[in-house]
Parts: sequence; C-alpha cells; structure tokens
Amino acid sequence: MNADRPDAGTRSISRRVSSRARATAAPAAGAGRAWTLRIAPFLLVVPLITNLLAGDVVQIVALALGLLLLLGACGLVEAGRAREADYHARTIVKAPRPPRKLLGAVLAGGAVLVGAWWGAGTGPALAMVLAAAAAIGCGLAYGLDPRQDKGLAPELARKAGLRTEQVIEAIEEAEGKLREIEQTAARLRNRELTARLARIVAQGRAVLAQIEQDPSDLRRARRFLVTYLDGTRDVVRKYGQQQQDLADTELAANFRHVLETVERVFGEQEEVLKRNETMDLEVQIEVLRTQLEREGVA
Repeated sequence: MNADRPDAGTRSISRRVSSRARATAAPAAGAGRAWTLRIAPFLLVVPLITNLLAGDVVQIVALALGLLLLLGACGLVEAGRAREADYHARTIVKAPRPPRKLLGAVLAGGAVLVGAWWGAGTGPALAMVLAAAAAIGCGLAYGLDPRQDKGLAPELARKAGLRTEQVIEAIEEAEGKLREIEQTAARLRNRELTARLARIVAQGRAVLAQIEQDPSDLRRARRFLVTYLDGTRDVVRKYGQQQQDLADTELAANFRHVLETVERVFGEQEEVLKRNETMDLEVQIEVLRTQLEREGVA
C-alpha cells in the first residue's frame, strides 16, 4: 500500500479535521499564556534578593512562599484555560473539574496576602484587602470555569438509546488513549513515524467528533475504539521503549507497515460510520488484529 497517496476516505476526513480545527480556533485562542501571572513572580525577585542579603528570615520565607503561590496560580489558570478551550470545542463533555481558574485566583490572592502581610510588613486588614483585590482581578481577567455539563439533546438520547454519561465516558476514555499515543510519539526519534502518528491521532479525533455529532454511532464504533486505539497505543508504547534496539530491523519495518494500515483505516472510519456500514467496520477490525499478530508487534 502507498501511505503517501491518501484515498478518498482519508482526503474526506482531512477536510473534516481542518473544518473542525477552524471551528475551534476561536476558543483555542483563549487558551494562551496567563502573561500577567507569569510576569508577577518577577516582581518578588528583587525584594527576595534584598532580604537574602539582609538576612531577614521571616521576609525571605514569606516572599519565597508568595513566589511559589504565584507560580502555582499561573499553572492552574493556564491549565484551566486549556480545559475551557477543549470544553467549548466539544459537543458532549463534562464541565472542567476541579475549577482550575478559580483555584488559581485563590492562590493568587494567597500569594498577595503572604507577600503583603509577612513579606512587606503591611497590616493584616490592608493585606486582606489587597489579597481580595488580586483574587477578584484574576477572576475578571481570566474568567471563571464553565460549570454546566454539555449533554445529549433529548431527541439524540432517544435515537441513540444512550445516556450522556455513557457517551462522555467512552469519548474521554478514547481521548485519553489518543493523548498517550501523542506523548509516546513525541519521544520517537524517527520523524516519519512521529508525523504518521500525528495524522493517526488527528483522524482518531475526527472519528470522536463524528460520534459526538451522532452518538448512535457509539455502539458500532465501540469495538473500533477499543481494538484500534488499544492496539495502536500498545504497539507504539512497546516500540518507543525499544526503539534504539529495533532501529533498522525487520520489526521496525513491520511497525511502519502496521502504522500505514492504521492510518488508512482511521482515514476511512468516519465515512464508514456515516454510511452505517457495520460489516465493513467489523472486517477492518479483524484485518488489523490479524496484521498486528502477523507482523509480530502485538
């Protein structure tokens, strides 16, 4: 097979991946860096150095703690913004939990409280006012976390015969496997394989998007999600652990062939689901399972 010449199914799914990316570009842009919180810790560096030279232990500890709290607040807010972007991009999803942006705002307030009260020596009343202002300002600047789950519309639920929780659980489990594949692929030294796995992950997410649009596909796609994603994840993980020993061996070539098959079938899968061709799906699953066993990488 020639993986460099995608068939109609692959081209179709590529177009849908692109359209999905454009649709999510706006919320994803909100998942950028929390620059104010990133800059804020630098304001404590000079006072910290000054107190280190002066040997004021209490202020050193207070400023160091405030610095750590600000760094933690920055990490939480940025993680919360990324989760919020994913939330807005999905059709069926749980609200982000825990509320990271809210926790980040609380940590920012705590940092100002510690820094002002014990670090700068202000009174407790003024320190609390400044801390509250910092927490509220952080909340206003970066917003609060979404609180409502996005569930199935009643008519879709009746059509699919599924509960919202079942769909969310299946999609989140599949998304977790895709993230594992991404993380392992990032550690591979072969650019061709890394690029191929990136395409596979994008195609897998397009299949999940199709399931979100029509949850009735979940019953037919469940074996696909389990067999293909589990098989691909396990094979990639094993190859990643032994890539140095397997370089330029027959097993490395077999691994490449398996990925070619996976990429082709992932590219066809959305069309299979749309055409409601269950038999095609079952046959493709058996073909992949047989190839994994034959190539010796399962």
